[in-house]
Amino acid sequence: MADKKEEQNINLNVDPYKVPVMMVDTYVIGSNEHVVTLNFAQAFLGNPQQNVIARVALTREQAKSFLKNLNDHIEKFEV
Repeated sequence: MADKKEEQNINLNVDPYKVPVMMVDTYVIGSNEHVVTLNFAQAFLGNPQQNVIARVALTREQAKSFLKNLNDHIEKFEV
């Protein structure tokens, strides 16, 4: 069994004036043998086309870790 990496505390500095929070209407997941890519898009009224506003590429291991952490986080806050 592989050794589990030790958890590290990471301090994130988020400037709300430079890093806006955007609501997305759609996400599209793509992948190949190397990476998993998440595309986040917003819809605009009266326009059937949606514009991608952010893209994130993760290695397969990062994607698996992200999925586990997201699921754990959601379960923690569900009533």
